[in-house]
Amino acid sequence: MEYIKGSGFRLHNTVVTLGKFDGLHLGHKELIDIVLKTKGLTKVLFTFDVNPLSILSDKEFKVIETGTERINLMKDSGFDYMIDYPFTKETINTDADEFIKTIIHDKLDAKMLVVGTDFRFGKDRLGDVELLEKRSKEYGYVLKVIEKKKMYGEVISSTRIRSLIKKGEIRLANELLGREFSFSGEIIHGNHLGHTVGMPTINIRPEDNKLLPPFGVYVSDTELDFKTYRGITNIGVKPTVSDNNTVGVETWLFGLDRDVYGHFAKVKLLDFIRPEMKFNSLEEVKNQVNIDAIKAREYKA
Repeated sequence: MEYIKGSGFRLHNTVVTLGKFDGLHLGHKELIDIVLKTKGLTKVLFTFDVNPLSILSDKEFKVIETGTERINLMKDSGFDYMIDYPFTKETINTDADEFIKTIIHDKLDAKMLVVGTDFRFGKDRLGDVELLEKRSKEYGYVLKVIEKKKMYGEVISSTRIRSLIKKGEIRLANELLGREFSFSGEIIHGNHLGHTVGMPTINIRPEDNKLLPPFGVYVSDTELDFKTYRGITNIGVKPTVSDNNTVGVETWLFGLDRDVYGHFAKVKLLDFIRPEMKFNSLEEVKNQVNIDAIKAREYKA
């Protein structure tokens, strides 16, 4: 897959799915599968370099996947191109008809579009599937509109998944995602206290715009150097041993006994164990972590 960031491209003869694609989930999979099963056309996933809600909303917006995480999820998917189009003032103020002409037709040369029923675009979000259908003959594309997928009686959406993650309902969030909610990045040095109590850990610093679940301890599986390790992950500020309030993702990988600083790891959360706690001593920390580890070793998905 070729990754394109920016507007300086011109493709030919494409099938395209367009959307925010925050938290690639089972609903998105329906759109993606149609594109990937289409033969004879160049397969394109079109999204924006920042989530539009982070610009248009007055509230601080956190993403389920960072840009890098989303690229890594898609790189072996079967798409020919993934485009992160700049979401600028110019983009925001582009008339819906102009968006169809300049981007969908001129830049993407789309022969087929695959979108959800709620897809909106253009200035004031006035563009919708009805307009796309009206312009389809003029611009020579076939439009496929996919109904929202439901699970447990409710629509699967990034908003719903984000709410579940914020409440620590990781198992249900993972069901809707169709995979595990995760943190990924380079392993950095921590305070090395894990080694002193016989529980060496790895540390990842989440990006500032990454959505966080409640601070606490989670059952996790970590992909590291082509191997998966069961473990426990603490997300939070480690109040027993630190007072700087820096949020980290610290994981004890069962069976890991080598130096992996600088390596890339993907920590996948499976379930919530307990809230983050402040203890009176490192001995109390060790005792509690051993209890957490037993739960993680016995955990069945």
